[in-house]
Amino acid sequence: MRVQQGATCSSSCSDKPMSLDLFALQVSEATLHPVFKLVLEPRYEPERRELQRWAQGFADRDAKFVRELQTTFESSFWELYLNAALAEWGLPVDLSHHAPDFVVNGPQQFVMEATVANPAKNGKPAYGYGVEDIPSDFTDFNLQSTIRLCNSFSSKVKRYREYYGAMQHVVDKPYVIAMASFDRPAAHLASSRPILAALYGLYYDEQATGSDAKVVVSYDVHAAAKNEQTDVELGLFCDDQYTDVSAVIYSPVATWGKLRALADSPNALTLYTTFHPRPGSLRPEMRHALKRDYSEHLLDGLMVFHNPFARHPLRLETLAHPRIAQMTVTAAGRLDSLEPDDFLLMRLLQSVIER
Repeated sequence: MRVQQGATCSSSCSDKPMSLDLFALQVSEATLHPVFKLVLEPRYEPERRELQRWAQGFADRDAKFVRELQTTFESSFWELYLNAALAEWGLPVDLSHHAPDFVVNGPQQFVMEATVANPAKNGKPAYGYGVEDIPSDFTDFNLQSTIRLCNSFSSKVKRYREYYGAMQHVVDKPYVIAMASFDRPAAHLASSRPILAALYGLYYDEQATGSDAKVVVSYDVHAAAKNEQTDVELGLFCDDQYTDVSAVIYSPVATWGKLRALADSPNALTLYTTFHPRPGSLRPEMRHALKRDYSEHLLDGLMVFHNPFARHPLRLETLAHPRIAQMTVTAAGRLDSLEPDDFLLMRLLQSVIER
């Protein structure tokens, strides 16, 4: 694997003024989101400090962001992560515009809209899952996650075509959609499988891959059955239907676990198990470390998927960073990945909680 080369940004969130108090309650305790309520517990003070750091320089332009963080959490959490990521890249955000979510300046200006894949109607939430929620059939698990991502993608394309695209500060700039999956319990276990199927129509099937195989079984997928009457189109970046989308940013590990990994809490009784590519093997390298010995970068696990048909391509160097992965399509139609050898594929946490 090749390490992504590019300018490493030295700017950090601490260079920006504090703009929001995320933890001044704006709603009653009964209406707090369960994860936000968890963050309020005394033992998670380091996590609160870290999340507040992510918010530095972030503007509540519609005067409802903090309330939404406290009541719905995931989509607001993802926006805060993206705010911190842009600061890590050293890319300033123009706050004078109310939409899209991020109007980004720098050597190449672009606009970015954030969205998350939410559970289907009456579906279980992403938080509070148990052993019984771990899927036994990952093919169906990944398929359903793919459909939810496609729905989120389509809604942001529609928003661009009907609204954002005509804005003066958006015209002729790359349009980036930043997506995260919170669509089901243990959503992070799908890793990159759903997004690869959604964007490039490529599905890697571990369940169909023998233990002695040299390569993972993969095949092209063009549609997924949403129900008996409806199919959802896949391979969104395989033709020129979505030339208005320049790239998709995605991370399966920008979750509560990311916040805990970055929090300054060396005495936490938490074991981190992480998965990384293993050269010459289909089985990932598995690492274990206690919190006091564990280190993770803000951008570890983040991926940028480029649209080969984009009307306004996002240049590779625009988001270059040695900790991320960037996916491009070669002239021969081959998917090419630039990523660090120890790229973070997945992270699992096991904690002992003292009562």
